[in-house]
Amino acid sequence: MNTRICAAVVAFVALTAGCTAEPAAAPQTSTPSTTTTAAPTPAELNERAKAAIAPPDAFAARGGQVKTNTPATDAEIGDPSQAVALYCGGSQIHADGVSVARSRLWTGRTTVFQQVHAMADRPAAVLVKRLETGLAACASTRSVEQLTTIAKPEGVDDFYAYCEATLDQTVAPFACYAYLGRGTLISEVIMFGQTKAEAGAELASVLPAFVPSFAKA
Repeated sequence: MNTRICAAVVAFVALTAGCTAEPAAAPQTSTPSTTTTAAPTPAELNERAKAAIAPPDAFAARGGQVKTNTPATDAEIGDPSQAVALYCGGSQIHADGVSVARSRLWTGRTTVFQQVHAMADRPAAVLVKRLETGLAACASTRSVEQLTTIAKPEGVDDFYAYCEATLDQTVAPFACYAYLGRGTLISEVIMFGQTKAEAGAELASVLPAFVPSFAKA
């Protein structure tokens, strides 16, 4: 059988002794494609943190004006090394990953502080739970008490509020804190007062101003 005929036969079926055929290839199966989502960049996290923090005029009606922004300008990317929470007079909780922090302080008739962390992949729920557990270490020495009179705001996944005695009595004897979590976003709000009840009441009165921006970011 000549070469041309042999080649033709091989192309269809390998039956003749004069032709060496390759075994028929098994049908290929398609492999499902997987989509990998890229981690957000610091610049993208910075935009989310800016969106989550309460606007500068949030307390204008109460005589509160912005005293400091950290970073000072919107163009600057927030510091990733800032602690998410400081508790028990020195213990710290960090995001433990890529994150961006922004904060704002209002003063005047209302003095209130907010810090927001936008994190790449750290669930806020983990940090809120770690804080709740860690506070047990100084519950008696710092008069730590969970603030159960404030309900979890709508649009927030994780929430914990508490009050404690401050280390610096010249600032105020007591401070009350609220931690709001949603996905990989966490916010801290702090209010001060001469008594624990006063600080708690102030925190409850200002907290609604922080929720709209946070819940949408």
